[in-house]
Amino acid sequence: MDKNIFDNLNEAIIASLSQFVNAYSGLLQVLNYLAIAVFFFYALTKCWQAQRYLAHTDLRQLGEGVEDFAKLDNRSSLATVAASFFCKTKRHYQQERHNDRRQNSTPPDGYIRDAAFQYSERYFQEQFLEPISLIANLMPPLGFLGTIIGISVHFLSNAGTLNSNLTVTGIATALYTTFVGLICFTILEFMLKIFYPLSRKRIEEGLEAVSDLEFLPEERKVA
Repeated sequence: MDKNIFDNLNEAIIASLSQFVNAYSGLLQVLNYLAIAVFFFYALTKCWQAQRYLAHTDLRQLGEGVEDFAKLDNRSSLATVAASFFCKTKRHYQQERHNDRRQNSTPPDGYIRDAAFQYSERYFQEQFLEPISLIANLMPPLGFLGTIIGISVHFLSNAGTLNSNLTVTGIATALYTTFVGLICFTILEFMLKIFYPLSRKRIEEGLEAVSDLEFLPEERKVA
């Protein structure tokens, strides 16, 4: 029976892919390893930055005044970010109460603390945890992609042979990319497991350090 159009199309696609893989297999493997390396080292950079944000802070300095938190930069710790948000929010409500005599109360500290905690936690997640998590989740697929390319090249180049030693060696070599991807994924996931509870601890420390601040002393109020 003659081949129909779908069989011919299937053979043409396979032939084209085989030719492409055979011609550019080395380049594809190098690009795959390079992509894993670039993404992984970018994630490690984010881990280092996150660790710097989570570094211990001299919490005695956090209670010296609101102006300490007026300007934040890339070297500010997460405890300082949480303290800054708490201070600015509470001072804002107290100033509104001072300027508007009809407003008889300000939100309780517990409400402001919860808002500051959520803001700081979300800030840290968006800046560090989410990029690290995204790259960690990319590592296994990149590894699998390299393995598929390697296995495809092996079977295409050894079609019709029954050399079991050659087959085992080729498949083992192809699996290296998956192994590397899973190792990178494990390292990044381990870092995430450390950063998440530590970030909550640092936020709590910053909020505890400023919870009893006097934000609007009498001498600074406008009559």
